[in-house]
Amino acid sequence: MSKILFENKNQKPKRRSKKFWIVFSLILGLILAGIGAFYVYGKQIFTENFSASAPALRGGDVSLKSEGDGRINILFLGYGGSGHQGSYLTDTIQILSIDAENKSMAMLSIPRDLYVEVKLPSYAGKINTLYDLGNKQTKEGGANLVKQEIGKILDLPIHYYVGLDFNGFKKAVDSVGGIDINVPKALYDPNYPADDMIRYQTVDIKAGQQHMNGETALKYARSRETTSDFDRSARQQLVASAFKAKVMSTGVLASPSKVVLLMNAITSNVRTDLTINEIQQLSKIAKDIDSSKVATEVLDDSAEGPFYSDSSSGTYYLKPKNGSWTKTRQIVHKLFSDPYLVKEDAKVEIINASGKSSIGSDLSNVLKSYGYNIVKVTTASQTQNQSAIYDFSNGEKKFTLQFLSNRIGVSVNKKTKPSGSTLDIQIIIGKDYKETYAQKG
Repeated sequence: MSKILFENKNQKPKRRSKKFWIVFSLILGLILAGIGAFYVYGKQIFTENFSASAPALRGGDVSLKSEGDGRINILFLGYGGSGHQGSYLTDTIQILSIDAENKSMAMLSIPRDLYVEVKLPSYAGKINTLYDLGNKQTKEGGANLVKQEIGKILDLPIHYYVGLDFNGFKKAVDSVGGIDINVPKALYDPNYPADDMIRYQTVDIKAGQQHMNGETALKYARSRETTSDFDRSARQQLVASAFKAKVMSTGVLASPSKVVLLMNAITSNVRTDLTINEIQQLSKIAKDIDSSKVATEVLDDSAEGPFYSDSSSGTYYLKPKNGSWTKTRQIVHKLFSDPYLVKEDAKVEIINASGKSSIGSDLSNVLKSYGYNIVKVTTASQTQNQSAIYDFSNGEKKFTLQFLSNRIGVSVNKKTKPSGSTLDIQIIIGKDYKETYAQKG
């Protein structure tokens, strides 16, 4: 548990981030509980969705635009809310991605210090400012701006968002009787600010199985004085899983009174562009997700991570290594593999006829990270002006073909499979080929 060990009335807490919230842990419970009571008690939380909805929730024949569109990708934003300093700076930015086909999901934490450049409205700085900026300067609002920019960075369609403030988090955790977390590493923070922002309190959470109320869970997730933002992101994901487990194991879904209690606790603290029908469908999918099939990732500045730290301007930022989002996208698409792409498992050959020696292997490496089955890469004896995609599967690998056509920017041509060949698709890289993956976004 956390406890206050000392107070110092003459010393003010160091300026640190605003109240730090775990968006995902609360909202997954909201999604699970969002049946009839959601409409009755939560009308005010809904905002307009300015991006395309998830094909997996539309029903009928599935039509996908790009890799990752076969999943359900939800952006979670955590902010202080009214009455707090920096009310709408998003100190929590997470992507929850659900694979409805394979009943699995993955969580990705994006650092708030990530440096971004936006054209409209003109802005260069930390990504955690975009939500507030969009609310003030765009008709569509801050959530849409963040969805768009993160979608570009990750090369991933972001279908929905959910925003949550501090009070909603604590209320929701308390409304389900607290959560249970097997703490992997003890957390000790002697400089955690008290509620009056004058004195200190010490957060002291032991390793091992711990039961946490809303206040303690918030401290466990918020503290960063003696750890890092990346450690904190990992703790967010532990809280997320614990909240889902509690909602699922305590009969919240089967108890109208518990659903109403949860909804009453959070309706003034939550915003989302999910519709009632989409939430109902998500609740059914979430019930079947195997906890052993939940993957997590924190994007960081480690040796293996895609970012590096930069304070040369006087402000601390995280920036993409080599000035490219390529590595970030490879990590993300490996985590969020498209179920339709994986299911088709099309055997793809790349023939480099561009005259540039590394193009074939470069494209192969990126496509593999996105989930493609690249079985062969060769160099043509003669160059070719135009790129081409040949379909040897007679249209059976339709999603793979559609993705590749959109990526490479050429139409698909059906072709008879060579005798004895096991190939499904052949890509010819011509002189006109542009490195789409490196340039997109």
